[in-house]
Amino acid sequence: MVDLQSWGMTTAAMATYTKYWNFAMLVASKLNDSTFFTGYPDSFGYASGLNDHSVYPVLSYTDFKKIPIPVEYLDDTIDLDLKDVDSTLTQASWSPPTKSQTCLIFFSVAPEVEYGYTTIKPTYANFTTVVGVLLGGALSIPGVTDPVIVNSLSNSDAQSVVRKLLDSLP
Repeated sequence: MVDLQSWGMTTAAMATYTKYWNFAMLVASKLNDSTFFTGYPDSFGYASGLNDHSVYPVLSYTDFKKIPIPVEYLDDTIDLDLKDVDSTLTQASWSPPTKSQTCLIFFSVAPEVEYGYTTIKPTYANFTTVVGVLLGGALSIPGVTDPVIVNSLSNSDAQSVVRKLLDSLP
């Protein structure tokens, strides 16, 4: 058997993606422990397998946690353009529509220079709260003030993200 899904990716790149994906899933788990969680993982620019950035399905945590890291679509370059993220989130919606509290947790490993000198907003029509999380030495997320800085990807780091999110809700 030959695994061609990861062809062309270095082992180190795959390990890094997996580590960050698993941390995002850990945050979702901790958030589910603290609230009624529904959501959808998106990976703007890194995995085209999760490529509909305008309509997000409302997945229960049970379904959310079953989504595997989309290895077959990963690349090892930072190609995120924040102006694309901002314009998409401005129009993004949930399917089915929800009247519940909606949030966006924006995980970043990119240095600021990769963002094309644009910003994201602290709130959108369908994401009333935006929380930034800096991973892997990322310096900032333009437009997001007071992000959570994560160093070890531990349970306590995940809990810090959840605490920040819950404290930020209106």
